[in-house]
Amino acid sequence: MLENRKIIMVTPERLGDTLMCTPAIHYLKYYHPTIDIDIIALSELSAEVLKNNPDIRRVFVLPSQKTLKNLELQYDLAINIYNYPLAREYIRALNIPAKHIPPENFNIHQAEQALLFVQSLTPGQPEILERRYQLFPDTEDTAHIENLLEAHHIDFKKDILIGLHVGCHSLAKKNFAFLKKMTHPKVWPFKSIVELAQKLYQENPHIKTIITGSKSEKTLGKKLVKLSPNIINLIDQTTVSQLCVLMKYLKVFISPDTGLMHIACSTDVPLIALFGPTHLTRTGPYPETSHLTILQAPTMAEITADKVFHTVMQKI
Repeated sequence: MLENRKIIMVTPERLGDTLMCTPAIHYLKYYHPTIDIDIIALSELSAEVLKNNPDIRRVFVLPSQKTLKNLELQYDLAINIYNYPLAREYIRALNIPAKHIPPENFNIHQAEQALLFVQSLTPGQPEILERRYQLFPDTEDTAHIENLLEAHHIDFKKDILIGLHVGCHSLAKKNFAFLKKMTHPKVWPFKSIVELAQKLYQENPHIKTIITGSKSEKTLGKKLVKLSPNIINLIDQTTVSQLCVLMKYLKVFISPDTGLMHIACSTDVPLIALFGPTHLTRTGPYPETSHLTILQAPTMAEITADKVFHTVMQKI
């Protein structure tokens, strides 16, 4: 039985992988409200995803050996919700009883597998009522996004805001020269991004394309702004929670298989997910909703700007 137990869990390093853990964490707390759940996060980004989460008591980011020794006596159970070598190392160091998620199953979504795993730990295995990812932005996050949009002279009555994410985690250290030529399986080509933005502007000058991305994509963002007058560059200007708020102002969000796509899944924004030969079943949009459209091709380059443009126009 889990009642009244103090549990520590280890969450992954990446944004999307951590988000995929949040429905399972919520399930545990919902059906066992007397438990305390603390988290060892494998990165600052992972901890950022869990900010303000009411299901979680405390978050430790990559705790030291000394901290682990102090934690060892505070918990009844460790739960490894993401089968990652570093997670197992931390759990071994705690030297307490542990439950480990089975090896990854590519026939089932990663978030669903985590949910089924914690369901198996619960007597009677009660129904899964909530599958959506959990993010909890606050009033400061909302104010930040409103200030950013106002700084770009957005007319909230006339302008139509379309979000578009560029880049992905595995390109984080590449330079612009590489990005412009890239054929990475997760990333939509640079020329397609430019073509789409230009098509949207030609259709209606009030359609503003808001691009998002990480610090490493700032040069790419500057190049894109020069090539289309309707692009608003918010690359490296927002946190995870602030991006969640941004979705509420968008008519559509377009994203490849990245963490930003999963942030969109935590909201009601109509999502166009672009997939090449990556694992749609394992890491695609979750859960499936009526406002989701998946465009998939053997390669990302085969998803044309024209196809994305027509899909956007159907949604706005």
